Amino acid sequence: MTQILHETYLDYSDILIKPKMGINLNSRKDVTLQRVFKFKHGQTRTGLGVFNANMATVGNFGVAKKLLAKGMFATLHKHYSVDEIGQFIADCKKENISIDNLFITIGLRNIDSEIEKLKNLESKHDWKSPRNICIDAPNFYIQKALDVLARVRCEFPDAVIMAGNIASGDICLKLLDYADIIKCGIGSGSACLTRKQTGCGVPMVSLILESADIAHSVGGHICADGGIVDIGDICKAFCLNSDFVMAGGIFAGTDEAEGEIVEKTYETSEIIDGKHAMEIKSFKVYYGMSSEYANNKFAGGMGNYKTSEGRELLIPYTGAIDKVLQDITGGIASCCTYIGAASVKHMAKCATIIQVHNQLNKVFEKYSV
Repeated sequence: MTQILHETYLDYSDILIKPKMGINLNSRKDVTLQRVFKFKHGQTRTGLGVFNANMATVGNFGVAKKLLAKGMFATLHKHYSVDEIGQFIADCKKENISIDNLFITIGLRNIDSEIEKLKNLESKHDWKSPRNICIDAPNFYIQKALDVLARVRCEFPDAVIMAGNIASGDICLKLLDYADIIKCGIGSGSACLTRKQTGCGVPMVSLILESADIAHSVGGHICADGGIVDIGDICKAFCLNSDFVMAGGIFAGTDEAEGEIVEKTYETSEIIDGKHAMEIKSFKVYYGMSSEYANNKFAGGMGNYKTSEGRELLIPYTGAIDKVLQDITGGIASCCTYIGAASVKHMAKCATIIQVHNQLNKVFEKYSV
């Protein structure tokens, strides 16, 4: 029988982090941003738990290299070839950039081919321990996804495996028999239409709390994937006890993202010779991996059994990614000083979350430049 749960489920826009006195932190530079992660299956990694999404425009070499160089984590989308990834690994090593936190993404469609790809990467291009694998599926509530996860663990017993996506805590224990990190979030991304097309999804704040509680009870980790509008949302995810945060849209307008540049002409409020002056604004194309665009580009079309669960967006061009990464590290460090957390790892222990009806003053937003 269908049930309606009357509990209020919250999203990032429904909460704020309450500032309070804590330990003696006098500056953002005193905050420890790096964290040592000890995973369920015995591996250890060190870094700031921020990922780029494994989507074609932002799960690319340019974005990944910058995140790795900044001490963060990175994913590559699943459509790169063995030799392309091998060349990227070689380039990183040549530039003295560690690939310890680089995750190689595979899909479910042809698992024999995907495993062969990983083994070829290992044998031909020096992809050896530490190995990190992301098993990407929009819906991990199917038996095939669980079977693939079990097989990948068997083939690569010493790898850190991230699997998802899920949107309820009940499946975490089953996945954590084989996975180290569970990717949580369905329909929350800016380029995702899953909630519109299927009606399925759970707001991120409530999902993180539920999933983290269950995963941490057995030594697992979670990654909050999607729904990041502002840098503050990354801070909120860490304060809610998420170990990792994955974002796409905030990187999509940068030079390093792969979306093509589109220019549009707009009227301004300035009047010259009796006419509105015009200005040109630049955008970059950003699209969901379940969109019709992505299916046509990578999967030979939609197929008569699918609906498009992603969309194409034009993201304002923002220039070099370095500014975005500085905003992320600076925002996280500043959040820590507001709540008295000496490190990112301690954010959840120090945070008090309050439910709100309004989090930002937008009265002059239409006049922003």
